[in-house]
Amino acid sequence: MLSTLLSLDGGLTLLAPFVAIILALATKRILPSLAAASLVGVLIATDLDPIHAGILLLTIVRDVVWSGEHLTISGFSITVAAMVGLLGRAGATRALVRLVERVAKGRRGAMTASWLGGGLVFFDDYANCLVVGSAMGPLCDRFRVSRAKLAYIVDATAAPIASLALVSTWVGYEVGQIGDAIPAGVDIQPFELFLGALPYRFYCLFTIAFVGAVVLSGRDFGPMWKAESEAATREVPQRERRADGARAWVAALPVLVLVTATFALLYSGGAAALGDQVSGARLFEILGAVEDPYTPMLLGALGALTLALLSVLGTRALAPVGAADAMWDGARAVFQALAVLYLAWTLGDVIEACGAGEFLKSLLAGRLPPAMLPLLTFLLAALTAFSTGSSFFTMGALIPLVVPLAVSLDGGAGPVLLASTAAVLDGAVLGDHASPISDTTVLSALGSGVDVLTHVRTQLPYALVAGAIAVLVGSLPAGLGVTPWLLLPLGAATSIAVVLLAGRPQETAAEPSAEAA
Repeated sequence: MLSTLLSLDGGLTLLAPFVAIILALATKRILPSLAAASLVGVLIATDLDPIHAGILLLTIVRDVVWSGEHLTISGFSITVAAMVGLLGRAGATRALVRLVERVAKGRRGAMTASWLGGGLVFFDDYANCLVVGSAMGPLCDRFRVSRAKLAYIVDATAAPIASLALVSTWVGYEVGQIGDAIPAGVDIQPFELFLGALPYRFYCLFTIAFVGAVVLSGRDFGPMWKAESEAATREVPQRERRADGARAWVAALPVLVLVTATFALLYSGGAAALGDQVSGARLFEILGAVEDPYTPMLLGALGALTLALLSVLGTRALAPVGAADAMWDGARAVFQALAVLYLAWTLGDVIEACGAGEFLKSLLAGRLPPAMLPLLTFLLAALTAFSTGSSFFTMGALIPLVVPLAVSLDGGAGPVLLASTAAVLDGAVLGDHASPISDTTVLSALGSGVDVLTHVRTQLPYALVAGAIAVLVGSLPAGLGVTPWLLLPLGAATSIAVVLLAGRPQETAAEPSAEAA
């Protein structure tokens, strides 16, 4: 057994992802860790032959870089990021979020406005963290909501929503990783698997319900209650009146075009693929039948960016030079994420070349109950993302291992595969939430005007409770075959019950009215 684990066609085939994780933990640097892991992997795949390892690595990198799917995903991410930068610089996104302020009446209203604002900026987690945090900060100050609470609301509606949204800067990465990991001969499309896994995304869905319960009930527990108690007694600042450069519709129309055009193109592609069977198909079945979801996403994003540019220039919110500079700033903000993306794709192909999936299947066959795979996957992904601070890195390292293993244990595209795929994505988001070195943790704190350690300390109990609910009410029973359509309402109800039973309301001073503040 030991010799098998230490052989080049045995346990050492798993060395590449472990090297990536260990180096990322030790150095806190994702890019060098992925590159080093890829080098280790090609050496193992070629029996430690450095010449053939170099040739294999160059071949894999060439295929990754020139892949049509990868180029389309990159184009989509850059286009959406450029649109986010343009609308943000013009003040249009801020104006859109401020529309939500109209529901604000008191502390609960300020928190509700922040929660709804996070839902509006669904297409990018970075934009959510920075735009909603900065836009809602003064409103929360006026109604004595702590900046720590705002940071939690922002963080809890950033990655969970962007990770679930069918049109976001996350979906291309997630679907791309899934597509590369599906074993040959398995009759399921990557987008179909992504859609099928959505009802199993327990942590993200329960977190949205959990933060909603916190917002609407006005109850808190743990360090967050103390932060809110301190904020309840502070002096109310004078209201600042500031005009935005562009009106809300300048942001609303491009976002509407992005969503509707992408959905329309996806629907038409799925309908064409189903042919005569489309009449009796459900919406998810039609969308899941799309063989190439990336091109519709890119076309929708290009149309939205074009409309955003015309609107910004037409309303003179920005001059042409300023608009170009804003788009460039937005686009280059995702360059590092794309570098991680391409190295993760490379590592995934290297792991496949090593035969890691086949070894893992042979090692666990008959030993690991299929029902336990979603639970173990969720915990491993959460630990990896917490330690490295990167949900994208976690997905890139684990999806190539988990998806083939789930297929072998499940005998095809069954509940174990769906739940395990969702567990990687969800565990990555949980670890990202809890980690003090996560980019969205830092950006949420920065956008909301609170220091990172305060944000981590106040958010951590909420993230861990939602994670525990996801384990006990989600991943564990789902692996045993319980339908997610029963678990989803049960988990949401549990999330609400925990907030109501464990949380305490604040005794605040008289709140200023929206008009008087």
